[in-house]
Amino acid sequence: MPLNARAKGANGEREFCEWLSKNFSIPKPERNLEQVREGGADILCRPFAFEIKRCENILLQKWWTQINTAVSNQHGKAFGLEPVVAFRVNAKDWEFLISAKHIGVFAGYLHMPAHVWKKWAMNYIERLVTVEKQLINLELVNV
Repeated sequence: MPLNARAKGANGEREFCEWLSKNFSIPKPERNLEQVREGGADILCRPFAFEIKRCENILLQKWWTQINTAVSNQHGKAFGLEPVVAFRVNAKDWEFLISAKHIGVFAGYLHMPAHVWKKWAMNYIERLVTVEKQLINLELVNV
């Protein structure tokens, strides 16, 4: 990979970390600097594993395969996290890919703009918290 492409990628990852922190009022996530060695995701921000792309050429299927490989690697840091591709074409807003399983299709991805992904992500996290609370209550009842 050419040096300028690597620098553009790192800058895109830093830019996305800022965006995530600002839009979700969370501490700024850190880049996964071991991603190249382990074939992992660019950014881990539980419950999500992100593959970040700052690009001119859009390669959605390639990127989707890349993040799914990362979350499927049992020895990697992204294992079991929800895969998300975040990409931004120059002078445009962030766009996102999430699993089509969320609409009952168990192959492929959904493509959405940032404002839709933000609402979806908030709902996804809310559902996870609800399930976790139910599991805790169930454990307390069975003690």
